[in-house]
Formats: sequence, C-alpha cells, structure tokens
Amino acid sequence: MKLLLIRHAQSTNNHAANAADYLQVRQADPPLTQLGQEQAHTLAQWMKNDPLSQQITHLYSSLTTRALQTAAPLAAALKLGVHGLSEAYECGGLNTGPEGNFQPVMGGNHASLVQDCPPLLWPPHLRGQAWDGGCEPWEHTRFAARAKSVVAQLQATEAANVLALVTHHDFAQFLLAELLALPTPTDTGLTFRISNTSTSLIEIQGGQDKEKTRVLHWLNRTDHLTGTATL
Repeated sequence: MKLLLIRHAQSTNNHAANAADYLQVRQADPPLTQLGQEQAHTLAQWMKNDPLSQQITHLYSSLTTRALQTAAPLAAALKLGVHGLSEAYECGGLNTGPEGNFQPVMGGNHASLVQDCPPLLWPPHLRGQAWDGGCEPWEHTRFAARAKSVVAQLQATEAANVLALVTHHDFAQFLLAELLALPTPTDTGLTFRISNTSTSLIEIQGGQDKEKTRVLHWLNRTDHLTGTATL
C-alpha cells in the first residue's frame, strides 16, 4: 500500500491562530479561507498531472468541513469519490467554549456535508446518522488508538493500491507514528512540520508487522504551492 497523506488547506482557525482573540473567534468546524480554497485547487491541478496521483484508487477524508472542502477539488481532478472516515478528524474533535472547558459540538450529516463535497461517500456505519463530531479528552493514548484504527481501515484495501487521505496536522503525527512504527509524539517530543495541503508519501509492504517494510518517500512536500503562503 502507498498512502499519500494530505493536510487540509488553510482554515479560518489557521488564519487566526496567532491573533490575541483567537479563543473568541475560533470555530468548532471552520471552513477554508479564500487562500485555503486557492491552495486546494492548486493541489488538485498538481495531482491531476502527477503520475503517482493518477494511480490513486481511493480518496479518503476526515468529516470536518475544512478537510472535505480540500478533498472536493482533488476528487474532481482525479474523478474519484471521497470516502468519509469518521475517525480521521483532528485531535480533540469538534468543540467550543473557553479553554479548559470545551463543550462537544455535533458534526454534520451527509446532506449538509455533501454541499461542501458533492462526491462524499458516507461511512456505512453512519448511514442515516450525523457524525458526532468526535469531541474527546486530550489524551495521547486515544489519538494513537484512533490512528491505529484508521491505518487498519486503509490497509483493508488491496495491498497494491495507492490511497490518499485528507486529514489534520496533529492527528497526522500519530498516523505517521503508526504507519512507520515510530514512537508516538508523546514519547519523543518530536513533531513533524505538516503544512497546509502538504503531501507525505508512505509505503508499506509485507504481511505481519515485524515482516513489513515501511518507507517514507517524502514528508511535507509543498512544491505545488510555489509562490503561495503555507502554514
């Protein structure tokens, strides 16, 4: 399996991250900024002409607004559906309220989220239901367990497939640890820079865990954004 790991494009929360009033203006499920939309379309055009991207058989995405708005132009460029992955959301899930007292926020249902991503394929286990938003305590063991589950779902496809997943900065740290059999960020204090719409390519070959070959072909590739600000 080859997996192209993609961080979503710039969201309104990303844009406001350094503002003094960030906690007041942050949104539980932020959309993309105008720059973020441009980043997503630029990535889509790059993938449309990229030989590896043309081999992608399955495109997956977190069920957050910013991830689905990023995935939509990619799906159009590659002529693929977007498989929603309910566990691929950012660490902490959707929440609002003052720091230290975040309150859960429900995610969207298929009818609402398909407006942001028309080719969205709803997770079978959520048929007839909305996504619950995934609000969770800030516990690294939870994030690591979720990453393990997401990777298992991806590996359930044919081994020869090339997959792509649109996900999030912090959760990507745990996905990389699981995919590459690395210690989790909480064990090392190491965090990889994962810029908006960057791609990272991981390949896993073999059967049992100890027999698998794991290759990181590239990390945080953003050459498609030449001349465009990244975060």
